[in-house]
Amino acid sequence: MFRWNEEMVRFMRDASERGDYHQRLVRWMLPDLHPADHICDAGCGLGYLSLALAPYVRRVTAADRSEEALSVLRENCVRRGIGNIDILPGDLLCAAPPAVPYDAMVFSFFGCMEEIAAIARAQCRGAVFVFKKNYTTHRFSVERHPLGHEGFRAGAEWLTDRGIPFVSAELELEMGQPLGSMAAARRFFELYSRDADKSLITDAFLREKLVPTGQDEYPWYLPHTRSVGCLKFSSEDLK
Repeated sequence: MFRWNEEMVRFMRDASERGDYHQRLVRWMLPDLHPADHICDAGCGLGYLSLALAPYVRRVTAADRSEEALSVLRENCVRRGIGNIDILPGDLLCAAPPAVPYDAMVFSFFGCMEEIAAIARAQCRGAVFVFKKNYTTHRFSVERHPLGHEGFRAGAEWLTDRGIPFVSAELELEMGQPLGSMAAARRFFELYSRDADKSLITDAFLREKLVPTGQDEYPWYLPHTRSVGCLKFSSEDLK
């Protein structure tokens, strides 16, 4: 189970506020969204996808188990003057269904398809969007480590095996990491690397990965193109 900590929140906040990754995910969803919709962003994390969705729908319910992550969304809603995002702490797998089913739900890097289907079946009456990792090895390790959990191909196979119609797409989106120092870069890799031996994260390895920006606040940037597999289907087909 993924758990946020203060450092992870800070790194993700920096990355999310200096790119258009979430806006581009929303762009893929827009043909199936309507201004009157109430959409649930399930497992919203820091809520940047919820923020990107807010201008296009009536309401967004942003749900997550992590108070550390949701505190960032609360701050951003106040700072940006956004009033149509409802924050829902807790685990949707254990939550009671809403009084009125959501018009749509989005699951971005959220668990497995069995869990997604169970939640959508109980809580949604319209489109279900699923974003999954479209790669097989860990991104921020020196050595090669398999992801070890369900990715895009497995998600598509799950739907196919059950005869559930779906639309899919594969997106290549920049989701790099701004870094305030070489020490911050080292700490980033120490946090996210699956290498048992952290001494593999050498100065030479870091300099090979990083790009100097010439900026005072974030003098280093870690480029990263995230391969995202997109799935869209109707909750009605889960009945």
